Amino acid sequence: MCRHNDEMERKDLFDVVQVRGIDALPFLHSQCAADLMPLADGQLRWSALLSPQGRVQFVVAVIRESSDAWWLLVPFERGNALVATLRRFVFRRKVAIEINVDKAVLATETGLDTGIDGIRLSLVDRGSAPAALTRDALDRFISAGLSLIDEAAADRHLAHSLRLERFDAYSVKKGCYPGQEIVARTHFLGRNKRVLVRLAADPVVVWHSGDKVYVDGTEIGEIACAGRVGALAVLTQPVEPGHSLQLGTDRLVVMVADVIAGAS
Repeated sequence: MCRHNDEMERKDLFDVVQVRGIDALPFLHSQCAADLMPLADGQLRWSALLSPQGRVQFVVAVIRESSDAWWLLVPFERGNALVATLRRFVFRRKVAIEINVDKAVLATETGLDTGIDGIRLSLVDRGSAPAALTRDALDRFISAGLSLIDEAAADRHLAHSLRLERFDAYSVKKGCYPGQEIVARTHFLGRNKRVLVRLAADPVVVWHSGDKVYVDGTEIGEIACAGRVGALAVLTQPVEPGHSLQLGTDRLVVMVADVIAGAS
């Protein structure tokens, strides 16, 4: 099992990707699972970007500056990977996609509404930023039930399994986007049988995405998003809060702190 270290925790939680051009809105709307059309200037929405098989590759915060100017906040230093992914689908669209290393993401009282109580985000010039939001803040998102996907968890889970409808991060009503057919089929046929839970344990437990979760020696799921003091796991069977499970190759005892219900 991988170990956290202080250097890792000091890294920025989000890379900043900018998308510019007269086709920026239709391009992003066709690639993101979320419906971006209702967004007004200065608004933020979470979105999943999916594989053609409907698996979540990225969970990002999408910020509209104007119809032809957008920002994507990409967790875990995966900005370059997202840029490369999006550029493959540009074709003849008039759009430019690149990392902006001069911007930093802060948590501020007056920032953009993230849809998560107590978390507002601001995008500022790095030179004027007192301190960018680091990975130490990840547990705040985990507590809200939002799985920010790292490389190990990418292409592992359906959006429904991560309960991303709670954040309007995918739509079953908008037009086509990668994975849309799987999203619609899973939604309308009720085929999601996975359960999202928040796990907690003694502070000595180290969480890592991809670690397997067991009950009575039988594998029932894996960690989708790992923080410092907790994690979100996708399980193949229902469990109750307070239930004990085992984690990873060491079979460390952890507890189900919450079951994350879908949006009503």
